[in-house]
Amino acid sequence: MVGAMTTRFVLITEANSLFGYEFLRRLLADERSVLSAVITRTPGVLCDYYLDDDVQVDVAADARANGVDVYQAEDPNAPEIVEAMRTLAPDYIIVANYQLQVGRALRDVPTVDIINFHPSPLPRYAGLAPYFWMAKNHETQGGVSAIRMSAGLDDGPLIAQQLLSLRGDETADEIRSSHFEASWRLFELVLPTLHDRSYRSWPQDLSLRTYYGAPPQRVLSTA
Repeated sequence: MVGAMTTRFVLITEANSLFGYEFLRRLLADERSVLSAVITRTPGVLCDYYLDDDVQVDVAADARANGVDVYQAEDPNAPEIVEAMRTLAPDYIIVANYQLQVGRALRDVPTVDIINFHPSPLPRYAGLAPYFWMAKNHETQGGVSAIRMSAGLDDGPLIAQQLLSLRGDETADEIRSSHFEASWRLFELVLPTLHDRSYRSWPQDLSLRTYYGAPPQRVLSTA
């Protein structure tokens, strides 16, 4: 797009996150996006959601291979990380599957907003591995959400959402696959509104909120 202004992004995700890796790919492919940096975990710290996957991804390595600065932080809220992000002056921070809390100083860095993509129909299934809990609960109404991040966990205002029908007998893997794909599609729909600042937000109805913690170890691929 000749003459179009670019938008600067920072991506925060887990080092081996298939979910976050696809956000990396889409930001790199988008001609109006400049991916200024990726923040991920320290080398060797992996998210157990993906340890049994046939295909393994390395977000840090792929980001570096594409000329993107990578910060592998034990604490993303450390003063040196926050200051480095301020120096980059991103328009947006995108958070996609990150298990450490992002503090206020880092949330305040982007000049426009910090957006979290969560593969559940918020305010329902806030928290960790929503696909596991949807399968366990034989859920028939799934969905994916994009929210403006706040001090709470997955409770910020919505900027986009897509609801997905489920049969109630899917495995966690099946729900993960459908909800990851839907989240990536949602990001592609949202991205133009981030470029032109046209997105709107509305509060979650927190009276409907459900929150789930980490699933039992090593059962993330079970029904």
